[in-house]
Amino acid sequence: MKLITTLLCGFALFLISFTTQAQTTDYFVGEWEVTIKDTPMGTISVVLTLERGEDGKLVGKFVDAANSTSTPMTQITEAEDSITLYFFAEGMDLYLNLKPEGEENVSGSLMDSFAVEGKRVIK
Repeated sequence: MKLITTLLCGFALFLISFTTQAQTTDYFVGEWEVTIKDTPMGTISVVLTLERGEDGKLVGKFVDAANSTSTPMTQITEAEDSITLYFFAEGMDLYLNLKPEGEENVSGSLMDSFAVEGKRVIK
């Protein structure tokens, strides 16, 4: 009887940890209003859309708020508490780092030079 109880408790703990991991991993999934500050082109506002593909990896794109131009991510690297987005824009390969700030915000930098802030789009 103790063995069955131990196995059930172990299985319950496994399920709880798996659910917690899934929620943590998907923090960035959704739409974000992102502002890139003080670039040579001024402050840039984009909508970043991230979703999890069928292979389990994040995929996404930027849509420029000023002219509706869509820029796909060429690669997304996930770390424990941040992501790095790689994309091609203005004739250059660029990257943007983001980390959570509270429950509905992100912050980071573009090319380790320009401050980035973002807020989750609530629908």
